[in-house]
Amino acid sequence: MNMSSIMKKTLLVCATALLVPQLAWAHAHLKTAMPANQSTVTSPTTIRGDYTEGLNIAFSSMKVVGPGGKALDLGKAALVPGDDKAMDLTVNKPLPAGRYVVTWHALSKDGHKTEGKWSFTVR
Repeated sequence: MNMSSIMKKTLLVCATALLVPQLAWAHAHLKTAMPANQSTVTSPTTIRGDYTEGLNIAFSSMKVVGPGGKALDLGKAALVPGDDKAMDLTVNKPLPAGRYVVTWHALSKDGHKTEGKWSFTVR
């Protein structure tokens, strides 16, 4: 290998290393949750996830499982008006005391899928 070939390969490796972190941020990651992860709260009226990228709501959702593993019927998640990076579930009646797990999956507007979960406790 000559010096020119080594330099080209070295530059390619460096450019790739700089590009990869930017590609990783092109996904809609959960930025904040309400109620906050592992918090203890009174019964919320809204469950919200704020994400790092705009969401395609047709292919994004949140589901909530309550005490005893029972799924809550809260309807479909909706984008917060004027904010395509946040989706809400409306809680129409008080939640009983216990631990709740919110499972989410999101499709960002650029087509990348992500998923995760967080939990909170109602006192």
